[in-house]
Amino acid sequence: MKNGPSKRISAINAILLTAVSLLSIAAIAIPSARAASALLPADQCDAEAGSEHDLQRNLAFRPVATDDIRIGIALSACREAYNQGSGPRQTFELARVLHAAGQPGQAMAMLEKAAKGNHAVAMVNYAVMLGERGDHAAEFALYQKAAATGNILAAYNVGVAYRDGIGTPANGALAAQWFERASSARDNLGAFNLAVMLDEGTQIPEDNGKAAQFYKLAADRGNVDAMVNLGLMLESGEGMAADTAAANDMFAKAAVRGDAFAQGKILPQTDPVTTAGIDPTEQANLVLAKTIRLK
Repeated sequence: MKNGPSKRISAINAILLTAVSLLSIAAIAIPSARAASALLPADQCDAEAGSEHDLQRNLAFRPVATDDIRIGIALSACREAYNQGSGPRQTFELARVLHAAGQPGQAMAMLEKAAKGNHAVAMVNYAVMLGERGDHAAEFALYQKAAATGNILAAYNVGVAYRDGIGTPANGALAAQWFERASSARDNLGAFNLAVMLDEGTQIPEDNGKAAQFYKLAADRGNVDAMVNLGLMLESGEGMAADTAAANDMFAKAAVRGDAFAQGKILPQTDPVTTAGIDPTEQANLVLAKTIRLK
């Protein structure tokens, strides 16, 4: 697989903590939720802190990205909703806001309560926090419980757990099944990681044709790393007929999204003078063997 920045590799290989922000924000004044809206606190909490990954969220409101949470209004509304006993969804949303506000301890306590209320995304995020504390058995059990509800994040995380042996013995066949389940729900990372497993052939039988199919699925969903790996397969004719034009198209799509390797791949076509000035060892790095493609 192609080597890449450690940040991007960890985003692909690590357990996903998508619904809860990792951003620490200084404490700020909290305006009244009632003053900001005529909505009831539970509805205001849904409107201000609903997650796109929450299949149980109130669909009357658009989901709110972590960076777009208005901490003051959301915290006031969600705390009031929680105090009124609104339910596990708003408890999860309160956890989300607390984490965004730089209060991970309180966020974890709220996640635990929401998880006990069978809120799937809360289970996933609480499981991640348990794993960070070393309780991988409980982590894996919660992923399984959340995945049984059909939650995509949970299905992906079960796949990672089986692949890497987190809280359970490593099992490539089961990992592939869970990645495929996540992919079927239009998850780009599930498709990408299944493609990698098929491409590598270390935990499941190698199948370059199927690997290319899943790289394409992930690429079509915007996964830049899948674009690069599919481009390499098209370039070399691995698992399909070689197609230089299609390979260059994949590299170009990844390049416009800022991928440095892809930019290097299209450089000879767009700027031969610059390429000629690259050290020969650097030019060699523009063509990667299968074993060092991105994971």
